[in-house]
Amino acid sequence: AHPMLPYLAQGAAMAIEDAAVVAQCMARQPDDPVTALQNYYALRKARTRKVQQLAARNGNRYHLGGVSGFGRNLAMRTIGGNHLLHNYDWIYGWRPPAAAAIS
Repeated sequence: AHPMLPYLAQGAAMAIEDAAVVAQCMARQPDDPVTALQNYYALRKARTRKVQQLAARNGNRYHLGGVSGFGRNLAMRTIGGNHLLHNYDWIYGWRPPAAAAIS
């Protein structure tokens, strides 16, 4: 497993999301924890991987120096804060999956 890097500040948020999903999975299959945890893993894998990869890319971006850092800063100013935040709507707008969707 790879660590959740701090460049999106999502480590604690991912843990809270994990807790919500694992609770749903365990409640749905209380007598079959192995299957419940397999379902939990299947539900969380793609999202946590995507957050982890984006955090790693941000870490690389944030540590650029020289001309590359100048270009990054210029691009971020040009794009604007609201547009940059909009790119993260998929993170901040997450809701637990409906219990009926868990099999």
